[in-house]
Amino acid sequence: MSVRDYALLRVASVVEATTLLALVGVAVPLKHFWGWPDAVRLMGPVHGLAFLSFGWTLMQASAQGDWPRAEVFRAALLACLPFGGFVNERRFAAKV
Repeated sequence: MSVRDYALLRVASVVEATTLLALVGVAVPLKHFWGWPDAVRLMGPVHGLAFLSFGWTLMQASAQGDWPRAEVFRAALLACLPFGGFVNERRFAAKV
């Protein structure tokens, strides 16, 4: 797998993690504590697009790099956890 593929994975991972934290840490409290549901209406689709983009990039990279299934599963699972995308980014950086 090329350095460019790892760079794309790193960017996608950081964007996904950042949008998840913005959704959970900012938009959801704005909705529930201050009665502003537009925050979730805005951040929800943004995070959804970032998550799908990360998933697509992960599948493309794993197919080209012939990764073990456990490695792909771990990266996908971490993407679902807050701060997990940042862990993914560090692991991808270590592989280069």
